[in-house]
Amino acid sequence: MKSYFLLLCTIFVAIATNVNAQTKVRGTVTDTRSHGIEYATICVDSAYTISDKDGHFELVLPNGSQADMVVSHISYKPKSVLHDVYKLGNVEIVLNDKAYDLEAVDIVRAKTKLKTILGKGMKLPGDAAFGKAQKGSVEMGPIFTPKSDYAAVRFDMKVEECTYSQCVIRLIIYKVNGTDFEPIMAKPLYMELTTANQNSGISIHTTSPIALRKGETYYIGVSVVAGSANGTLHFPAHLRSSYVRDIIKGTHKKIPATLGVSVMGYKMKE
Repeated sequence: MKSYFLLLCTIFVAIATNVNAQTKVRGTVTDTRSHGIEYATICVDSAYTISDKDGHFELVLPNGSQADMVVSHISYKPKSVLHDVYKLGNVEIVLNDKAYDLEAVDIVRAKTKLKTILGKGMKLPGDAAFGKAQKGSVEMGPIFTPKSDYAAVRFDMKVEECTYSQCVIRLIIYKVNGTDFEPIMAKPLYMELTTANQNSGISIHTTSPIALRKGETYYIGVSVVAGSANGTLHFPAHLRSSYVRDIIKGTHKKIPATLGVSVMGYKMKE
């Protein structure tokens, strides 16, 4: 029987058995140009969901929920919706773009060979796994500190097992300052996976180079944001300092192993 090294990656959302004790809220999250925002997080207390690729969502709440609805996405400013607004069962939410002051990347032109900025670390027996109804609530990945200034352009991983007929993973790089996680990219990176990706390598390419500065601490957060309710996704586990984050609760835990991620890129001019 296969033994799995599971990394704190199953969150169970309690569902009341009495349908009459629930309130269902449907809505759409859009930008100021009326375009649907994919994979935005919609949260009321501990109940949460994620919008689909067109920005639509459905959230089931216990009757009596009075807290504001909080809607967030790293590319946009978060927004709170009052209970008096969403309690009617339908809500349209417009998010404003977040201004990012991203660093210009100046690569050493004379040395254009792709370099390994971060290796996966020593392989361990077992897996790092995402399971079932998480949908973006949990992310995990390595912590690292570059020894030089680099421009990251690619992230390599290996999928060991995928039982989703189709799922979407999201990758975000954060700069870590104490307990603060600050995204250093304007938009997340997404990749669609299916059962055909089982036991195969995958590469996620950036839309533009991402500046990583010497001496700074970074965290690569990988999560599953879409997929069937009963699917699971397994990556080989590797020995490397890492975090598991609960995005909904805003908590994180440091652990000594995680899914293997290689970061590839180019050295920047000093």
